[in-house]
Amino acid sequence: MEIAITDNKERNRFETEINGEFAYLDYEFYGGVMALVHTFVPPKERHQGIAFALVKFALDFANTEHLKVIDGCPTVTIFIEQHPEYESLLSTR
Repeated sequence: MEIAITDNKERNRFETEINGEFAYLDYEFYGGVMALVHTFVPPKERHQGIAFALVKFALDFANTEHLKVIDGCPTVTIFIEQHPEYESLLSTR
């Protein structure tokens, strides 16, 4: 499944529309650190890899923008545990 994810800067979230509903990952910036704070996928669309796709998009964005990341969301924590190549993005603050 190809997932088109965009950065909705007005709402501070990475999002994708699926069947008329939005799945998203909320973020906040603190200087050069991006906190990934909440992932939401509509109940009917869960268990299809959408949440992990949003997290991967956010982490790739952080890497490209030279940002550190705070994993304030359990989904982000689980993703990074399963993909240790992203551990270097984690902020120590």
